[in-house]
Amino acid sequence: MKILPTLTLCGVLLIHVNAHAQSDTTTLSYADSTKTKEQHILTAADTTIRYRINGAYLGSMWTDLKYTVSRPAHWNGKDFTRLGIVLGTAGGLLAVDYEVKQFFLRNHTNFWNSVTGQIEPFGNAYSPYLVGGMYVAGVISKNRQLEHTSLMTAKSLLISTLIYTFTKSVVRRGRPTYYDDNLVFNAPFSMDKYHTSFPSGHMLTVTSVATALAEAYGEDHPWVPWVAYSIAIMTGTTRLYQERHWSSDVWVGASLGYFVTKGVFKHHRQLERKKAMAALAATMP
Repeated sequence: MKILPTLTLCGVLLIHVNAHAQSDTTTLSYADSTKTKEQHILTAADTTIRYRINGAYLGSMWTDLKYTVSRPAHWNGKDFTRLGIVLGTAGGLLAVDYEVKQFFLRNHTNFWNSVTGQIEPFGNAYSPYLVGGMYVAGVISKNRQLEHTSLMTAKSLLISTLIYTFTKSVVRRGRPTYYDDNLVFNAPFSMDKYHTSFPSGHMLTVTSVATALAEAYGEDHPWVPWVAYSIAIMTGTTRLYQERHWSSDVWVGASLGYFVTKGVFKHHRQLERKKAMAALAATMP
């Protein structure tokens, strides 16, 4: 099966990444009432949150979902700038959706049919298998970082998929497979297969996983984001080549996967900082 060499390669890369795990301790210092410096070592148990499949993890899904959907109420100038970029780019692509479709139609060949057939499953089958494989490998090898990363990835993917599913149910846009007009829409919550184009679920899935891997390993291993996002871009290109989505669908799917996953990891870091500060406060005289 073509999925086996893919998962094997991903497994080798993850083993390499996790061979360079971060330190389990964090050093913090503070001045006491006499102004002398004392140094306190906070262990990983004091400063990190590592998930397992239990009640705490399941509860965090609801907490992160609420955090994600409530973010617009807390946006600042930079956030609105990012929104402007996403919407502006979507509008620009909307204007050239038909031309992009025609470009790929003119360049269909047997070679590219074969290539896109190998890449396309990263947006559905490969990504869940990869996350599941990461979890099993982490449990078997007792690698808590890998186990935790797989669960964070799964949670990000679940939350982004919930938002995507609701959006697709409301915005019933015609697929380019069936229409040449990119502005064909059906009534919200209609159930026909012809109006399921917006946004791209494949792109959302692969971008969610790519962003999670970049968040977890990108700082220590700069090559990880390059590989992960390159696969995501290639996957999105296959959806255009196969006439399954308009270019604006792919862009919005990628944006949803990226920003939702970034938000989930940001919230997790906030919770870790709160835990570390509470642990530090408990050691102060």
